[in-house]
Amino acid sequence: MRRWLLMILPTVVWAQQELVVPPGQVDLDDVWCTMCHEEQGEDFGQGVHYQRGLLLCNDCHGGDTDEAREEGAKAPETGFIGKPAREDIAGICARCHKGPAEFFRMGPHADPADRDNPTCITCHQNHNVADATLTLMDTTCAVCHGGEDDVALERATGIQLALREAEQNLHVVAARFDSLGQIDAGLQRSAGLLAGAGASLRQVEARTHSLDMEIIDESVAAVDEEIAAVQQLLDESEASRRYRRWAVGGVWVFVVANVTLFWMKRRQL
Repeated sequence: MRRWLLMILPTVVWAQQELVVPPGQVDLDDVWCTMCHEEQGEDFGQGVHYQRGLLLCNDCHGGDTDEAREEGAKAPETGFIGKPAREDIAGICARCHKGPAEFFRMGPHADPADRDNPTCITCHQNHNVADATLTLMDTTCAVCHGGEDDVALERATGIQLALREAEQNLHVVAARFDSLGQIDAGLQRSAGLLAGAGASLRQVEARTHSLDMEIIDESVAAVDEEIAAVQQLLDESEASRRYRRWAVGGVWVFVVANVTLFWMKRRQL
């Protein structure tokens, strides 16, 4: 029935387009909200929340996505709130993104009453949500801040540089760990240290919402210490392998020397 309705409604253009439905996710053709909100549905279908199978319309807006009748879909008992108020946006996002929301409240953008302040959806969008990466700051910060002497842009650049350097260091150590792990099985017992450094770096990414360089620098320094601990283990592994090679080489020199000496004595006899 739903498919037939979509075919006879020319306004629902997005439903005719090919959409990759992630495993375990609901096909948006079967979500009644998109019958009226086709543009929002199209954007949502391309966003990271839908593509990763995380959310549907009712997770943020309330309501019943399986109910065809508007009065039923938006009934009070469904928890329908419609478009969230500006001051409620951070709280709704915080249901899943507790860390970023906590640090956002510590930053200069926290007051929703200030109309010049961004909210979560100003930078991340509301339906077509992009994956949160450092490159997002290249475009979002410049919307409100500009000029070579803009302190806010300098701070954003400093945050990007600090995290990118930490990411690069972690990548290098991870590649070295994988390489040495092929010849030193004992290193796998220390894989938790490497995973811990990665988890700590992800926590730093949440703290960028505070836009506080002191917090971020301290956090990156802690990650660097964890990376350094992994590097030390790798250095010890390589040093141990070099020692074993020298030891084996010494044994062979000893054996060859004794065999040669024995052979020479036999010739003398």
